Amino acid sequence: MNILFLLLFGSLFGFLIKKVVNWLSINNYRLKIKNPILEILNGLAWAWAFSNLTFNDALIFILLFGTLSGLSIIDMYTFQIPLIFIAFGILVLLVGYFLKIIFLQNALWGVFVGAIIPLLIMGSLWLVTKRQGMGYGDIQLGFLLGAWLGPFRMAITLFVASSLSLLIWMITSFFKGFDKNRAMPMAPFLSISGVATFIVSIYYPNFFQLLAFN
Repeated sequence: MNILFLLLFGSLFGFLIKKVVNWLSINNYRLKIKNPILEILNGLAWAWAFSNLTFNDALIFILLFGTLSGLSIIDMYTFQIPLIFIAFGILVLLVGYFLKIIFLQNALWGVFVGAIIPLLIMGSLWLVTKRQGMGYGDIQLGFLLGAWLGPFRMAITLFVASSLSLLIWMITSFFKGFDKNRAMPMAPFLSISGVATFIVSIYYPNFFQLLAFN
């Protein structure tokens, strides 16, 4: 498929995601029409996916990428993850299951790593400190990413996302002053880490298949 058409269709899909973001208008947050971030990101995602993956794999990737880009930009500015994006992502995963791209056992282990373990950790921290380290939206996103990526890639995603968030927190604290109560939106870090881990796994499949469950 011509790369220019892929960029065009991906940009149109990104524009559609922007429309959904603005329609939700969570905490009155709306992306400016002239802000091209979602169009650019989704255009590049379409171009890469359909150039490197089978059609079915590319279809699942670009739909999940659009979902992740939309919910991440909302969470970045509002600290909320809209349920509509999570629900759409789950529908995409179901399509992937019926297309035999996502395997049930792999997905269940991924959910355990991406959602159940963080939920247990979050509950334990709350019992000890009475503070909530992650939000329930982050747990839902972990469910989505875990089912897509499987256990091994999800574990790497959590590690990379935690490291990135800590790094950004430290940089922010350096310039704006230390504040132990400063919150960081986790969805952008989880989404970036998940997509990056998936892409790397395409180029180095043998490494990521060591602990895969198929």
